[in-house]
Amino acid sequence: MRSAVGSVLRLTVVVTLAACASTQQARLNLPPDIDPKDPLAATMLMQQGQALVAEGKVAEGLGKYQLALSLQPKNPTIFNMIGMAELQGGKPAKALDAFNNALMLAPQYSDARNNRGAAYVQLGQYAMAEADFLAVLADPTEPNRAGVYFNLGSLYFARGNLAAAEENLRRAAVPTGPVEAYFMLGKVEERLGQPARAESAYRSALERAPERADVALALGELLETQGRKDEAAALFRRVIALAPGSALARDAQARLE
Repeated sequence: MRSAVGSVLRLTVVVTLAACASTQQARLNLPPDIDPKDPLAATMLMQQGQALVAEGKVAEGLGKYQLALSLQPKNPTIFNMIGMAELQGGKPAKALDAFNNALMLAPQYSDARNNRGAAYVQLGQYAMAEADFLAVLADPTEPNRAGVYFNLGSLYFARGNLAAAEENLRRAAVPTGPVEAYFMLGKVEERLGQPARAESAYRSALERAPERADVALALGELLETQGRKDEAAALFRRVIALAPGSALARDAQARLE
């Protein structure tokens, strides 16, 4: 699941202004463009950290977040960002600690609760994850409902509850939802013996993300099982063009031979 975690989980930056910087803070090893006395210094560090994490430089991004935290130790958004980075770095236990800290500071922080649910999923604590996701969905003002439905659907899929997974992934498979919702919905429909629905979900995912070689391969494999070899072959060639040299391309090539 990407990340389930990445495509699908959302951050809302909350600026907590620091009244002043202590002498200890002034001695921090801050970048030259960051003034610890600037009330927006922590925000700038968070933005720098986000950019680094987006580039896959998780350790460097975490370093920026820690500097921001030293300036604003009671800013829940920074803890949420730290948790997101730890999840991306494959450290769900550390992520859980960060999300717990964010929720201690802001108990109604729905993004952090949703993200904590994702950490629980990675840790195999499914009951705790489900409780967090349902708590977020209980708020009628939650703006990221599609993302939360995706997380909940992913949870049920991991537990083998295909009917519940289908129900929640369909709620997530909307224009404003994550592309991954359509892809996972396709997998669920295949397992439920609904190839036409699976094909529709895969095609929707490919329409929204034409660069996704994994989606093209899944759709090609589905069509191949239905005897639609020419359509499948076109998709396999597309996989090879999109991701040359990858394991996906090797799989596609083997199916063309």
